[in-house]
Amino acid sequence: MENIGRRMTEIAQAAVASVSAQDVYARRNAGEAIIVLDVREPDEWAQGHIEGATMLARGRLEGRVEDVVPDKGACIIAH
Repeated sequence: MENIGRRMTEIAQAAVASVSAQDVYARRNAGEAIIVLDVREPDEWAQGHIEGATMLARGRLEGRVEDVVPDKGACIIAH
């Protein structure tokens, strides 16, 4: 079972681009419309989060992302 989980993680990492915090900061400061989804749990969010981010815990991501981000062309950064 562990190998399946590891393989799924590898596939996801290969399919999804990674960007640095500095890149996101620069793009937002340049006026680019970026939606930041904080996919941590509520207690982690309460400890601190990125200004303007939307909390959407990983366990609810698939079921609610279309409600939270209706624009399918939007640039989404998951944190």
